[in-house]
Amino acid sequence: MYDQSVSSYLQNLNSFVQQQAQQIQELERQLKEFQNEISTLKQQPSTRIDRLEYKFDQLKIERLEGTLNIGLNPTDPNAVQNFEVGQTSPQVGMMQQEQAGQQMQQIRQNVDMYLNEEIPALLEKLETQYESRLDEANKYHIIEDIRKQMDSRIQYYLSHVPKEENTAPAQYAEQIAEHVKRDIVRAVEHFIKHIPGEMKGDDPS
Repeated sequence: MYDQSVSSYLQNLNSFVQQQAQQIQELERQLKEFQNEISTLKQQPSTRIDRLEYKFDQLKIERLEGTLNIGLNPTDPNAVQNFEVGQTSPQVGMMQQEQAGQQMQQIRQNVDMYLNEEIPALLEKLETQYESRLDEANKYHIIEDIRKQMDSRIQYYLSHVPKEENTAPAQYAEQIAEHVKRDIVRAVEHFIKHIPGEMKGDDPS
């Protein structure tokens, strides 16, 4: 009787041990699967976007009437649309607003002086280079049409050209002005190069 009880107990114990062993094996299998999945995920390439850059490096002069267009592909005249900059800026202190206004004014004066003093000479140079002639009214219209877009273009570069930590405000303002000046030169040159014959100021006789 005693031997049967012991035998029965040992059988039950053996069965329990086998069951536990199977559960442990199953848990080990699941753990290994999880580890493999984690390893696979770590090896997969990830996409990281540090910053987005939008490069609008050209003014577009399509014709002598209407508004000149900024940041468009000069080879696609059908895609000409007015460039508008919309901004929603966070609330900033009065001092920061005043500094931003002073910076904007400094850049505007820089570009405005460039339009007045440099662009007339550039127009004459390009007229000779591309054998085109514009009358004074058309030259004035080109310059004034660019001037109307000046603030929007400045705002664009202020939004998309970050200020380096050690850059002085005056130096940063000069950098922004240079970006706008380069756009102006490209636009004027493209227009003079592709000006239609009927827009030239040549004497038809």
